[in-house]
Amino acid sequence: MRLIRKRFYPEEEVDISSDEVVYMNNEILVTKWLPIKKREDIKWGASCVYLKKGIKISKVFDYNDRLLYTYCDIIDTHIDNDKIVTEDLLIDVIVFPDGSYKIADIDELICLRKENKISEEIVLMALERLNLLLTDLYNGFELDKVEKYLKKGVN
Repeated sequence: MRLIRKRFYPEEEVDISSDEVVYMNNEILVTKWLPIKKREDIKWGASCVYLKKGIKISKVFDYNDRLLYTYCDIIDTHIDNDKIVTEDLLIDVIVFPDGSYKIADIDELICLRKENKISEEIVLMALERLNLLLTDLYNGFELDKVEKYLKKGVN
């Protein structure tokens, strides 16, 4: 199974099939990964892609295996016979270990829509999924089960 990450900005498609698939069913895909480009701040990460909800939650760790932050991508997922494509819908929510968070890249979504590089349908999809994620955050962040699924994949 090939794993592809697709982005609108910058426009690119990257094969991330080197990520380790830890667990997968019809609802989720859990992977462990190393950064695509070596970084001084990030050693590794683990992600849980909610295939039907359009959200990817990633735990990002430093070189001492301490959690730096939880990065939540708003995505759209397409599954073919031989590949899974996660398309980044630009808006991100970054949750810090103390529970604080910030929303990022709404400006990119607006800019690309104004330039007609993405459709209104994509903007609405991104905003609906952001609402789902924020509602989940307000209610205790139940989607954040990366560690649980990592353990499940090991068993």
